[in-house]
Amino acid sequence: MIIKLLKKNLVLRSILIYLKKNRLVRLALYRSLYKKNYKNFFNLNLDRNSTVIDLGDNVGDISQCLYDLYGCNLHCYEPNIYAYEILKKRFIKKKKILVHNKAISKKNTKSKLYYHSLNYREPIKYSTGSSLSKHKDNINKETYQFVKTISIKDLLNKFNIIDLIKIDIEGYEYEILPFILKNKNKIKKVICELHGNPAKRKNIFLAKKYLQFIKKLKKIDPKKKWFVYHH
Repeated sequence: MIIKLLKKNLVLRSILIYLKKNRLVRLALYRSLYKKNYKNFFNLNLDRNSTVIDLGDNVGDISQCLYDLYGCNLHCYEPNIYAYEILKKRFIKKKKILVHNKAISKKNTKSKLYYHSLNYREPIKYSTGSSLSKHKDNINKETYQFVKTISIKDLLNKFNIIDLIKIDIEGYEYEILPFILKNKNKIKKVICELHGNPAKRKNIFLAKKYLQFIKKLKKIDPKKKWFVYHH
């Protein structure tokens, strides 16, 4: 209810944007107004020396939260050029936050990043829906940008220990998750958005991969402490 009111009232939105420039205000908002979005990122075993990789960072809200909470070192990857420009500007003065205009894939190459079908209306708002997968429900196959990709294997090889990997790459996660599982010994925790859950009736083309992955995950992480589903 409060969030809907903020969206409609431009004055209240302007006040909130100003207040959010203060770290203490942001910390309070994470645990109150925006608790649903950030609940999986509280009480993590992270500190100023921790290494975090954010795959699909968009405009940096999650990375901002992690940095505010723990002061950790962040490596952020965002392929959508509209979102990346905001991300780069947001963290330009933060030496511990490195941003990259690249997508994550199985190979080092160039790929099409398909835009949300409503991208023409508000490119920033709908940048969260862009995907390397042309079969995703809400993308437009005719509108896209070419992006550089870095292989998940090469990315993981850059680090000896990774304290957290957050993944939100709009249906393409199943292409890289096998490599994540193979490197479980060097990754302390994963927080990932999974697409294709049959119960949600969205992106049904991914349902088989979703069910197969869940089955495999139950064997690897039966107590659900290493891999957290982020929705």
